[in-house]
Amino acid sequence: MGRSNDKPFIAQEEWSKSHGLGSQEKKETADVLPFDCCALSLKPFNNPMCASDGYVFDRDNIAKFISENHKHPFSGEQLSMDNLVALHYHKNTNGDYIDPVSFRQFSRFTKIVANKRSGHVYLWASIEEFNVKPKTWVDLVTGDPFGPEDIIVLQDPDAQKKSTKKVAIEKTANTAKSATEYDLQKLPRSTISSHSAAKEKSSKRPYNAAAFSKGLAAASFTSTAMEPVTKNELELVDEQEYMFDKIKEKGYARISTNLGDLNLELHCDKAPRTCFNFINLASSGYYKGVKFHRSIKNFMIQGGDPTGTGKGGESCWGRNFQDEISKKLKHSARGVLSMANHGPGTNGSQFFILYRPTAHLDGKHTVFGRVVGGLSVLGNMEAVSTDDSDRPTSDIIINDVSVLVDPYAEFSSRVKRKLEHKRREHELATGKRRRTAAEEEQEERETTTWLGAKVVNKANKGSSADPEHGAQQRTTGVGRYMKKARIEISGGQDLAARKTQAGAEALPSSSKKAAKSYKFGDFSGW
Repeated sequence: MGRSNDKPFIAQEEWSKSHGLGSQEKKETADVLPFDCCALSLKPFNNPMCASDGYVFDRDNIAKFISENHKHPFSGEQLSMDNLVALHYHKNTNGDYIDPVSFRQFSRFTKIVANKRSGHVYLWASIEEFNVKPKTWVDLVTGDPFGPEDIIVLQDPDAQKKSTKKVAIEKTANTAKSATEYDLQKLPRSTISSHSAAKEKSSKRPYNAAAFSKGLAAASFTSTAMEPVTKNELELVDEQEYMFDKIKEKGYARISTNLGDLNLELHCDKAPRTCFNFINLASSGYYKGVKFHRSIKNFMIQGGDPTGTGKGGESCWGRNFQDEISKKLKHSARGVLSMANHGPGTNGSQFFILYRPTAHLDGKHTVFGRVVGGLSVLGNMEAVSTDDSDRPTSDIIINDVSVLVDPYAEFSSRVKRKLEHKRREHELATGKRRRTAAEEEQEERETTTWLGAKVVNKANKGSSADPEHGAQQRTTGVGRYMKKARIEISGGQDLAARKTQAGAEALPSSSKKAAKSYKFGDFSGW
């Protein structure tokens, strides 16, 4: 830094080099082509012509270039002389280019536009004042009609500033590339594409997002075998598992048999997975025509196997699923509906209905419902005789299983409506759509009382004409009652003052009592 020894001040040499203005680099400014010059030759034009993107050329120069290359000299697009517009500039007596309407002189700081139909060149201020604002789209010189799409911008100082700033930012960013960024360029294209796809994903939180992340960021930080991950993403819970956790209602179904109907209450809140399986199989017609293949008097009746052997049947997922044992649901009454299995985690489509309580089945089979209507029909089923293999001698056939109340379908419908509502609200907030007439009417109905007054927003409820009242409404933290106590004390003091002032004449007893108070005298009266 130019210091020969440690000094408590900055020397003149340091000011002129490292600390001074001499070390500051000169700012690079982009040279703007004058508006009266050809973009090819960079010299003043004689017969100006422009392309639709605003580049101005001299006719001789651009004609020669097009005849050799047949494309735009800067954008590279196909270009012919028919695509060019001959420009008509206007000059004053001094030979300066001016606006033909306001007679203002053109400069490098003015926005200049041209009419593609007539070729006349104007200041943007004149076009804005006499065409855009009054919406009279006629040429200001010839009177011929034109449209906003016919305006070509030849010079815009504001756009030049923005482009210069953008170039400077890009240059700074390119100069500041670190070694890490350089190494990232050496990564495989698949890795880069995966990172780009992850970045393009929406940042909205999914409705079924878990409270924990996938752990990929920590795993990639500690392991060189994994791809680098710099953002923690929430783990997504399976949609069905999420639904099972949210179901809090009961379901209802009806088993129609050749002996009568059995009305069932399904414990969807206690055994959601089992009830979901039963409802889906019933809705798909899986149980139609299925026989009750096993019946033991004073014990239970079993069905749900399409093969009728007691060894078939599968769940709605096509595989066995785990038990849902609940201490609150037991085999403790006649008409209890439970799943049949041949071991833990082997539930499929078969179920049984109890004829009497059987406590020894608790903890081994999943109770998922009970009979709430048709116990007499259940008695008729128990009365049917059976053979040595406990198969009813007379067929007991399930004609159909009707689902009366399906909490799962209702939940899915609610989630779908909620997501649709959020999507429409997001589009409304981002300006992608406007409120419909029905939405405007609903909004008006929700925010207007029957007297015609607007409903006050809860956020502004505390702001009233009384500052004390407003502060009292807004205060929710420590000391929220101190102001109220102060108001009550001051109110009591004011009340006492008013009583003293108003009752000064009405309460003379204290003074009279003071006048009649006993006084010791002498003994002259004795």
